[in-house]
Amino acid sequence: MTLAPNLRLPLNGSRILPLLLLAPLLLSACNLFQPVPPKPNPDRTSNGELDPIQPRRVLDPETGTYVIIQNAPVERMDTIRWRDIPVNPDRIITSGTTEVFTGTQEPAAPQPTRLDSRPINQEVNSEFFSVYNVVIALPFLTDRFSPNSNLPNGSEWALHFYGGSRLALEDLQAQGINLNVSVIDSRETSEPAAAQMVRTNADLQNAHLIIGPYRRETARYLADLARTKDKTVMSPATTANDVTSNNPNYVQVSPGLPTHCEAITRHILQRYRPEQVVLVARDKPEELERLAYFQNEYARRQGTSAARRFRDFIVRDNATDINNMNVLPLLQHDTTVIVVPSWSSETFIYSLMRKLDLARKASTQIVIYGMPQWMDFEMIDYDYYERLNVHISNSTHINPLFNETQFFRRRFYDRYGAVPRPEGYMGYDLTLFCGRMLKKYGTKFQYYLENEPTQMLHTRFEFERVVTPTTTSGTENLPIQRFENKYVNILRFRDYQFRLAD
Repeated sequence: MTLAPNLRLPLNGSRILPLLLLAPLLLSACNLFQPVPPKPNPDRTSNGELDPIQPRRVLDPETGTYVIIQNAPVERMDTIRWRDIPVNPDRIITSGTTEVFTGTQEPAAPQPTRLDSRPINQEVNSEFFSVYNVVIALPFLTDRFSPNSNLPNGSEWALHFYGGSRLALEDLQAQGINLNVSVIDSRETSEPAAAQMVRTNADLQNAHLIIGPYRRETARYLADLARTKDKTVMSPATTANDVTSNNPNYVQVSPGLPTHCEAITRHILQRYRPEQVVLVARDKPEELERLAYFQNEYARRQGTSAARRFRDFIVRDNATDINNMNVLPLLQHDTTVIVVPSWSSETFIYSLMRKLDLARKASTQIVIYGMPQWMDFEMIDYDYYERLNVHISNSTHINPLFNETQFFRRRFYDRYGAVPRPEGYMGYDLTLFCGRMLKKYGTKFQYYLENEPTQMLHTRFEFERVVTPTTTSGTENLPIQRFENKYVNILRFRDYQFRLAD
């Protein structure tokens, strides 16, 4: 592997990100963490008292024997002395830092050589190259970085994602998959700066594949670039469905809200009767709109729009009605399934759970389905989660018991001195998956995503093309709006932690 930092001058107005910004991930081992020699147990005298304190002994690394230090300091060590790690100006992330993963010792990024072209349809060809240009565009927030301050809020997402990506790039290199990787700050703190970057950055203009960014606004710029310049964008975090349209070059890796609601509906109907289900929402336009996702999926599974609808329970959005809501009419069966597509008010969720817990009888069971944001709630007692059988949807589930997960966790920690966050797993999974797809299917690998469902560390990839069906024709030959990963993990709170539901 050859690392070839891009020594071009940064773009106008850009800021550099010294590797010191990667400190949480790039901690190196020091003597403080070397194994401590075993301490012998002190011998006791015949009268039960300890022998006099002996002079301090230390291990001589040259002879391998212990030596006695007569005048050793005995003061208590109560302060860790930190030292600054000097920044190597040749190892920085700028507007475009190029890394070559080719298995060769070339001093610079090799130019891609076109090897083959395969038609996908009458309008699209997938190109094969000797090496592929890949851009990883993440919000490192270099414009907010100062050597004398802490890391900018939000940059850890990018650091962990990139840490996982680097491990995947090393694996791809070992498999003979050659990539020119440019890592850039996606400039997401300023929309004008992000727009200028997309228009002028040479790495983006020459990329075959772009992985990133984070925010919806920046994703729109990259999606437009993908459509007009015929590139592929894998968007790892943006879940909005209105980022782009008629754009088969845009791939949404994290499922959107409608996909979450559809997955919850399928999970419920596989286990419960429709009459047991109640949809609960506040009388707010955005929450009422979400109820349609569940009703539409129910109707789709029935094969007709005239199918029975789920019951719904609408609560007026004021403190009085929330505190006085009567939940007894909801509990008409031995098992009642409550679906709550709400997350903006933890107070509302807490009040609903408290009333349901008080209203339920010993012979009845309540099962609640909620949203991913519930994992971050702090007010609600987890006893309610346990007693009310709370389920949530989530785009990520990392099983700590899997051997592959444990191996990656150790590998990440050994490399960076930090425990990987979920985005570290995501960076590894997505980079590894994309590299393999480029090798196998070429630059238009997204057209083959539906043929490659794959279990990864942080989730499962089950991509589908998203089209807008019409009343006069089916979904075949319709324009592709985008590709989207449709796999959603359904988690159940059990034994005081979220586990993959049965």
